Amino acid sequence: MRKPDNHNLVGFFTKRIFALLFFLCFNGNLFASSAGTTSANFLKIPIAVIPASLGQSYTAMISPDSILFNPAGLGLLTYSSFSGSHNQYICGINQEYVAAAYRFKFGTIGLGYSVLNSGDIVAYDKNDMIIGNTGSSHRLLALSYAQSFPHFREDIGQLDPMVITPGWTKVDIVQEYRPKAYRISFGGSIKYIDEKLDNLSSSAYTFDLGILFIMPHHFHLGASALNISGSQNFYSDDSSLPKTLRAGIAKDFHTVKDIMVFTVISDAVKEADYDYYHSIGIDMDILRLFQIRMGYKTKKDIGAKVSGGIGMNLDRFTEKGSFIKGIRLDYAYVDYGNLGATHRFGFQFIW
Repeated sequence: MRKPDNHNLVGFFTKRIFALLFFLCFNGNLFASSAGTTSANFLKIPIAVIPASLGQSYTAMISPDSILFNPAGLGLLTYSSFSGSHNQYICGINQEYVAAAYRFKFGTIGLGYSVLNSGDIVAYDKNDMIIGNTGSSHRLLALSYAQSFPHFREDIGQLDPMVITPGWTKVDIVQEYRPKAYRISFGGSIKYIDEKLDNLSSSAYTFDLGILFIMPHHFHLGASALNISGSQNFYSDDSSLPKTLRAGIAKDFHTVKDIMVFTVISDAVKEADYDYYHSIGIDMDILRLFQIRMGYKTKKDIGAKVSGGIGMNLDRFTEKGSFIKGIRLDYAYVDYGNLGATHRFGFQFIW
């Protein structure tokens, strides 16, 4: 009896999963609802520094921040990593975010946490008299798992030359021969969402699913479905979580001797209570030391549609063979028009 061809089986299932996710992403009626009718809309606020500077074009990218856009991206990390950021948002609102991805022989486990605090809000009674201050908080906790195929356990801690990778200088690139036909990763997240307003609170569970396909010459193609289920109840009304469908592509372009590397990313997004919009981001790496980023999205948000940022890779100051193999600092600027500009500061390290 002829043995099944694993390559053909993977291709068979890949095509059908991609077809399903792209059908969802481009058939908005399946997730349609009226504008402003979803709950937990703090999930839509850009928080991770690098994606924010790229106009949130990140579905096809690979980093610990993939936990926010496409959990399948975690499965293509061949090293463990951490990402953290602070968002100085509008009207005195602050938001903190951390994410960690641990790579082991059976895949990648990711853990993400975000909290947004409103600060003091003036409280009024039913006669519109000031009675003091109140506040609100909004939290997200995500647990993710992803795995790529094919994968090679002995490559853990090295860079896979098939994928678009950050310009770390202290991480070795895999030198041994590996099949270069494709890479594919599947990932999912379970998320807990908790919101409090004064003495009222509401919580919900939801989950994400994603797929990321890598073709030769660093061409990435990804799709994800976020906040697929769940609703929240304040007072007596139930509101669905902000279901979001994303599809994205990414490709890098190198100059001679990699003096400059340009990465171009584009996403198509459908939110349950909003029409389709598209985004594009460009990351320009100079000498594997400095990064300049720009982003643009067609979503008619308050304020400018353009974002930007800069980054600096500090891994040249780490010792070869040390536990920490790379450190980077990043900044993102997003303007909200009359409401003011917002600033995000973050850092990443890998081990």
